[in-house]
Amino acid sequence: MKSTWIALLEAKYKNLKAPNYSFVLDEIGKNPYAKVVEDIRRGFSINEDTDENTDISFGYVLFLAPGRDFLLRISMIAPYAFLAKIKERGSTSQPIVRENTQDAMELDVLKILESHGISMFDEKSLKIGVPDSGKDSKSLYQWMFVDEEIPPWS
Repeated sequence: MKSTWIALLEAKYKNLKAPNYSFVLDEIGKNPYAKVVEDIRRGFSINEDTDENTDISFGYVLFLAPGRDFLLRISMIAPYAFLAKIKERGSTSQPIVRENTQDAMELDVLKILESHGISMFDEKSLKIGVPDSGKDSKSLYQWMFVDEEIPPWS
């Protein structure tokens, strides 16, 4: 599976030893997930939270119900995402996947994402190091979403 991740990453970054982030502005200009956001907006309130200077993903804050705010990140690398509940002080829950929730609203969001061909990451997958080791190795979370060492659920 790591060879698949490396191929996806190299297609965007060109070189994992000296990554080229120039694709970020192109992806923002293309707005490839506009239809996804439109579908989510039909059932929930959503605000964009993408920082073109640090993000490698489109960030959104979803307001599913009073006191139930969620962070959604959809990668600019490939159609992968993670969804996490926002806790007090800005930290989040571990990423939500179909297997670890029974909540109807969370499942509704997952269903919308999946209907657009977007696959969800769980925490274990996001911790995978690519490449395997060395100074160029980073977690899939860093390569796919935000280049920060500590994910928001840590």
